[in-house]
Amino acid sequence: MKKIRDERLILQNFKNIRTTLLIENSAILLILFWQGWQKNNLQKAFTYDNPLYIVLMIAVFTMIILSVNVSTPIEDKPKRSWRYLGLWALIELIGFTALFYFLIAINQQFISLIAGIALTTVTSGIMLYSNHLRDRD
Repeated sequence: MKKIRDERLILQNFKNIRTTLLIENSAILLILFWQGWQKNNLQKAFTYDNPLYIVLMIAVFTMIILSVNVSTPIEDKPKRSWRYLGLWALIELIGFTALFYFLIAINQQFISLIAGIALTTVTSGIMLYSNHLRDRD
């Protein structure tokens, strides 16, 4: 396979990939909505028991991580300190745990804490990754 050297063709190739992913994810969403409509229960279609939902989530999370890889160096913001990132992670942990506790699992503090830790790990990991890509000032 030959490497593309013309910048216009490279940009067109990226646009084609983006369009393909948009069409693919739209088709997956339509199928999930169709499954939910057929079963008269959308919550059954949007569960981790459904392989299409898992494929959609993998595609979405991959797109988020790859977009951070491109958008962070363009932002031209200075690196955040470790103290700032740690404080932000603590605020997220308290917020996510409280959200899960009051909205979903009122009598189950441990499950709320585990869910808060999981969400904080994901969001803090993305913040650490984007902080790693920033230039030092």
